Amino acid sequence: MNPVNRNQELKNAMHEQGMQQHEMFMTEMWDKLTDDQKTTLMKRMLDGKIMMKEGMIKHFQYKIETLKMVKKMLDEC
Repeated sequence: MNPVNRNQELKNAMHEQGMQQHEMFMTEMWDKLTDDQKTTLMKRMLDGKIMMKEGMIKHFQYKIETLKMVKKMLDEC
């Protein structure tokens, strides 16, 4: 077997094992939370996703404005 492929397989296996441990930890932690804590955490996770999407929208709006400025500058040439 190619050493590069073997090395990549080992990295993938280690990553997968780490993900499984993380999932087990998160499941165990989730089971220990009260219903109010779960609700608060879910709301916070949703707020984080909303903020991320709003940030993406602002970024694209900025890019659109920049492209419109460039187009206007080229039209004036």
